Amino acid sequence: MKLAIIISILLSGLAFADAVYMQESDQGKVIVYQPHDGPSKIVSDSGSNWALYPDISPSGQEIVYVEGPNQSDLYLVYKNLESGLTQKFLPAQKGMLLHPKFTKNGKYIFYSAPGPKGKNTIYYFNRSEEVLKQGTNLTQFSLENAHALDDSEESYFPRPSSDGNFVVYQRNTNDKKEIVFYDRLENTKKVIAYGMSPSLSFDEAYIAYTSKLEGSWDIYVHARIEGVTFRATTDEKDEQAPTFMPDNTVAFASNKTGNYRLYKVIKNKWYSMNQGVAESAKVDFYAPQFTGNTIISQSLKANFIGNARSSFGTTVHEGLLYMAGGHKGAEHTYPPESFTNDFNVYHPETNSWKELAPRPALAHGYQIAAHGKYIYAFGGFAYSAVHKPKWKSLSQIDRYDIEKNEWKTIGHLKSPRSSNVAVKIDNKVYLAAGWDATPKFENDYDGHFHETVEIFDLVDETSTVADYELPAPKRRALTGIEHDGKLVLIGGLGEGASHFELLNKVTAIDPKTGTAQEMTPLPFSTFAPAAEILNGNLYVFGGMFKTGEMNYEYVSHIYGMNLESKKWEHTGRCLQETKGFSQVFKLNEGTLGILGGHHYLQGQDMPVSTFETFSHKTR
Repeated sequence: MKLAIIISILLSGLAFADAVYMQESDQGKVIVYQPHDGPSKIVSDSGSNWALYPDISPSGQEIVYVEGPNQSDLYLVYKNLESGLTQKFLPAQKGMLLHPKFTKNGKYIFYSAPGPKGKNTIYYFNRSEEVLKQGTNLTQFSLENAHALDDSEESYFPRPSSDGNFVVYQRNTNDKKEIVFYDRLENTKKVIAYGMSPSLSFDEAYIAYTSKLEGSWDIYVHARIEGVTFRATTDEKDEQAPTFMPDNTVAFASNKTGNYRLYKVIKNKWYSMNQGVAESAKVDFYAPQFTGNTIISQSLKANFIGNARSSFGTTVHEGLLYMAGGHKGAEHTYPPESFTNDFNVYHPETNSWKELAPRPALAHGYQIAAHGKYIYAFGGFAYSAVHKPKWKSLSQIDRYDIEKNEWKTIGHLKSPRSSNVAVKIDNKVYLAAGWDATPKFENDYDGHFHETVEIFDLVDETSTVADYELPAPKRRALTGIEHDGKLVLIGGLGEGASHFELLNKVTAIDPKTGTAQEMTPLPFSTFAPAAEILNGNLYVFGGMFKTGEMNYEYVSHIYGMNLESKKWEHTGRCLQETKGFSQVFKLNEGTLGILGGHHYLQGQDMPVSTFETFSHKTR
């Protein structure tokens, strides 16, 4: 049976994505792994046991599935395909442990298992903690300490968000099966539809499920943000087990030719994934799951020292990473102690941080740049006891001497500025967009948004204002990079404090003439993202999305746009945390670093200290 051919059709058009699925025949139930660049292979070594409901991590390095002699005695199997580690996790109560699922950041595993009241409920555990705790092959571990979401319900098919902040699942009552959206931050539940087997898209914007409304089971897709549902299949046979590929294509199993085969549907057209398999073959394929882009490699470096914080400045200079300032504490709260003057340096060769002399300003929302033996810090957002609200933007330009480990204020910007970008091109730093937050009158929350570009010459240390203005709209809390000698502005927050106008614009500006060109807009509107270019691709990390009239959430998505094709795609990969206000930079020629930021997690509103790296694997 040509298993490689089966799934290669499914993976066509998805570069570097792998898959797993379930195969059932007279010989038993097994799990098949299909890499994008090689033959398929059976990865379950269950013998006469059942092997059911696989999932694969976004990186393609880990697989999890259910195994056992029968439906009343199932346990969870974890496999690391790179290290060869296999571990068995036993439920606290013997029974139907089902439907394991990785969070898209790979940190947690959710599953359904019998709870203390005899009903299947949804549990989760920290995958990395438990795998490290075991550390040896074929270790059996009890899941008695796993966390239950709600043991009063009978629930199946958990599909968590990238960090587990919300979960979509199937809830069974006496007379119906419901698709439920559970917001764990707000502790609210919403019934989306009647149906079974939900799936959550990689970008977390869509929920697919199967429902029997007109005689057979069909696939439906619910757009989470818009709140609308559409029917994806209308075949008279049954369509089951829907799932998403990174590009939001829906894949599923159907018995339209007899046994279950795998299909995908694009714009109401079906595409078979079973060429090379005789229709009469007594074998079923079921429950396909997909990785993200496996050419991407992600890892963690040492957390930065001091307090967790966001909205700081970074620059890489002569192989070292410098980090200045930042915001401590909860979002949108600005007591004096939330502003920092911390200044640290990271040494890649030792993976260690060192504290340096603090900047002579307690501030955040500014950027830094390097030239020769100096680091420069420009403006920032600071506390002000004499204003209401008690904040202001700074104009001071501070210079750090690397050799002497000391700071000196050397001048002032033409206008106070914060929440802007500062992009170095040749020997000049272009400070663009942002605002002067200093209140003009009592309770002035709007401030003044800048349409000007201030240019700081790193050679003669003078500052001038460009003779052009930025194209509308005015914005702050954006990100900016250099590309082909152009200043590129990405996303941001539009003018005004009484509302959040999130922007999707990607604007390239000639720094000498001010000529602006709109690049392909982001596939979403966002502010406080981080962005950088690697191997001909512009990547955008995290940020904040609008999900309702007055609802906003930080995300962990990593999108990429090939600069030749000019097309944005979700990479199928996520940051360790959902977050915005982090910083991204070229740590070295082939590696990006993503540092710090702010997030919401399980009732907490706080910054983080995480230092992630992002690169492309060598092929």
